[in-house]
Amino acid sequence: MDVKKGKVFVALIHGLHVGGAQKMMLSILNYFSQKNFEVHLIVFSAGGVLQKELAQEVIVHELNSNSISKGMGKCLKLIYKLKPNFVFSGIGHLNLALAPFIPVLKLMLPKTHWIARETNIVSLQNKEAKYPKIFDSLYRYFYKNYDKIIAQSLDMKKDLEENYGLIARVQVINNPVNIEKVEALANSNEKILFNSQRINLLSVAGLRKEKCHDLMLKVIVLLDDKYHLNIVGSGELEAKLLALAKSLGIEKRVSFFGYQSNPYAYMKQADLFLLTSQREGFPNVLLEANSLGLPIVAFSSLGGITEIIDEGVNGFTVPFEKIEEMAQEIEKAHNFVFNKKRIQEMTKERYAYGSILKKYEQLFRSLEDEK
Repeated sequence: MDVKKGKVFVALIHGLHVGGAQKMMLSILNYFSQKNFEVHLIVFSAGGVLQKELAQEVIVHELNSNSISKGMGKCLKLIYKLKPNFVFSGIGHLNLALAPFIPVLKLMLPKTHWIARETNIVSLQNKEAKYPKIFDSLYRYFYKNYDKIIAQSLDMKKDLEENYGLIARVQVINNPVNIEKVEALANSNEKILFNSQRINLLSVAGLRKEKCHDLMLKVIVLLDDKYHLNIVGSGELEAKLLALAKSLGIEKRVSFFGYQSNPYAYMKQADLFLLTSQREGFPNVLLEANSLGLPIVAFSSLGGITEIIDEGVNGFTVPFEKIEEMAQEIEKAHNFVFNKKRIQEMTKERYAYGSILKKYEQLFRSLEDEK
C-alpha cells in the first residue's frame, strides 16, 4: 500500500532540549516530512536548542506549558482539531499522561492510530518513583489503550510484555544512527582535544544518577596513571562528581568538558568509550561511537547494551557494578586489536538511519491496512 499524500501525522513531546528521545523524535519527524505526510509537532514547553534541527516542513505547535498536566487540555483540543491519521507520543511520562484519554478520543477520531515510543525499562524506572506500585498499576491499566508501542530493545519489549501484559502490542525498532552526520561533525574539528601521551577514555552522557559516573570514577582509581577519563556532559550531579574525583585523588586524571554540541569530535580522538549506566533504553551514544570505529567497554545493564555490543568485535561488557572487572576489561580492550573498519561496517549494517526509519514507515502503513 502506498502512503497517500495528505496523511496527517501528529507527534507529541515535552520539549526540544537535549536528550536521546528528543533527537530521535526529530529524526522521525524529519523523515516523515519528506514522505508525503503533513507533519505536526505539539511541544509542551517552548524553545529548546534542538528546534533549529527540525525540517522546515514540520509544523510546530507550542503550548507554552512547563507542566504536561496543565497543558494536556490544550493538547487534546489541538489533536481533535487536526484530526490526524496518526498520533505518536515519544517519551514515557508523556505517553502515560496521554493514555487515559485515548478511549474517548478513539470514539471522536475513529480513523486515528495511536502509537507510543517507550524510552525506558519501565519496571526499573518505576522502582525509583515515589510510589512505584501506583505507577506500575497505571502502566498496566492505561498503556493498553495504544494501538502499538515501540520498544527500542528486546529487554524493553520483554519488560512491557511480562510485567505489564502488553502482549502483541509491542514491536521492537532499534534506534538509528545518522552516520553521515556523525562523520561530518567529527571531521569538522581540527583542534587537538586530548593529551596524546595518555590513554583517553571517554564518556558522553548527562550527569544524572542512572548514568553512574561515580562508579566510573572508582574504576579510574584502579587503573594505571596513563589512563585519563574525559567526561562530556552536564547535569545536576556535576559538583558532586567533581568533589568525588578530588576525594578519590584522581582530579588530575579526569577532565569534565561539560555539554558539547559536537561530542563526535571527542569520540574521534578517544581510545575507548565507557558506559556505566544502571539502565538504558537503547543508547544512541554507543551507536555513534561505533560509527566512528570507537570500541566500547560497558556494564551489561538492561536496555539494549548487550544487543549492541558483540564481544570482541566492537567492545566488551561487564556485569553492573563490577568495577574491578571493568578496570580489567578496559586494560584488555586497550591491548586488544579491534578492526575499526569492521566496527563501522557492522554499525551501518544494523543501524543505518534510512533502514531503521523505514521500519517506522512500514509500521504506520501496516496500521493503515488493519482498518
